[in-house]
Amino acid sequence: MRQYTKVLLISTCSLSLIPFATYADNYQTSVKCSYSHTLGDDAILMFGMPGRAMWHDFFGNTSTDASSTYNTLQQKPTTTCTDLADSSAYWAPSLRLPDGMEVRPAYQKTYYQTVNSTEYPLTSFPDGLQLLAGDHKGTGPNSIINFLCNDGKGYSHSADRTCLPPSATQPIQLNIAIQFPNCWDGTTIAAKPSGSAHKPNAVYADSSGACPADYPKHIPTVNMNIAYLFPGLASLDLKNVQLSLDPIMNGDQRIDQWGSIYTAHGDFINGWTPDAAKFMTERCMNNNYDCTSYMPYHYVDPIADTYVSNKEDSDKNFGGSQGLIIQGDTSNASESGSPEKITLLKYQIPAMPENYSAEQAALFKYSVHLYGARTTLSGAQTIYIYPTTTDWNENTVTWNNHPVCNYKTYSGLYLDEEKQYRDFDVTSMVKQAQQQGKKQIAFCISGDTKENGDTYTFDSKETHYPPQLTLVGVQNE
Repeated sequence: MRQYTKVLLISTCSLSLIPFATYADNYQTSVKCSYSHTLGDDAILMFGMPGRAMWHDFFGNTSTDASSTYNTLQQKPTTTCTDLADSSAYWAPSLRLPDGMEVRPAYQKTYYQTVNSTEYPLTSFPDGLQLLAGDHKGTGPNSIINFLCNDGKGYSHSADRTCLPPSATQPIQLNIAIQFPNCWDGTTIAAKPSGSAHKPNAVYADSSGACPADYPKHIPTVNMNIAYLFPGLASLDLKNVQLSLDPIMNGDQRIDQWGSIYTAHGDFINGWTPDAAKFMTERCMNNNYDCTSYMPYHYVDPIADTYVSNKEDSDKNFGGSQGLIIQGDTSNASESGSPEKITLLKYQIPAMPENYSAEQAALFKYSVHLYGARTTLSGAQTIYIYPTTTDWNENTVTWNNHPVCNYKTYSGLYLDEEKQYRDFDVTSMVKQAQQQGKKQIAFCISGDTKENGDTYTFDSKETHYPPQLTLVGVQNE
């Protein structure tokens, strides 16, 4: 009879869990996915053969089984990952202690990273790309597999170590870190394609980030880190930890096999939305921008963006400007005689996602995502975004003919002089527009007061950091 520990009943939020390995530039993102389920399935190496693979622990997409493809992952996208744009399938062999007790992982955290994307720009993950890492027949240390205990001794390729609890109140934690290939051949989705050559579809770049000639597409490095907790265990000798192997099959009956921890490996089927995969590479890693925040399920650049200014330039158009400027409080009639500048933005509205559970669908929010800061004085102040009409042209609009802002509906943003991406929550405004059958939405952005003469400047669509309308879904860990 198979046995299971109760480790998953321990709240990971209440523990000081150890960090994960990272080897990359600063331009990275990550996603944390709790354990989902265990099956004797493998949709990469034993597709369509349920129950005939080694026992695997699955993370991410809750529907993953022996017949999973990109289409099935998108049709049933419900996920255990914090970022709902990620319906990918992640799995790894099950873990067993010497006494036969199987330990389910608490979660896995995957870092999406790059090395030298300036010289070797990244290609976005294609839909359903499959990747394999590690050796399920391994007998010794592997350079792409690392082990870490929460004993402060760091990561190691060797399992020649014994983990001890860090304190009387904290359990032993073991991380198994698995680094996936990051050079793709550019055509083959399957990790183990058929044919006489049986060449893999992806290999590893060298330390500089360069890919070999027959694998020319540099893709983000997937670093999957699996965390196991062992409450009540006094010590853990990694040499005695076992991982599942392929079973011996007698017809439909299986005889389970187990190997050493050196057989550690991982499987990945890309289930990120196309927009999220593109945003990760083109807007973050290739753009030398640190995307530690969540990837958008959808995003769009503005159809039009500009600003208008009163006083002596009230008849001037700024449609080609690389900066979007905000000054003064246009909602306050008493300030109409002061210098004022309003930023105008117009977008196509990204559709809400389908196929998610009602609970997860309710977590999606729309945001206006702008790159900029307060550009006068120091400290923080609030600016406001309001809905407006879409009947304006960025190449002809001026202060004298600009659309009227609806000051009854607004969202605020508190910001300082540090230039970075910032977000207005515009969910209620966008949903109201959708309910009215609108396909486009426009906004105006104004400051809060003239007293300090504050000016705020954001990058326009004419730059590398355009203001986007994003749809982001985030759930608790």
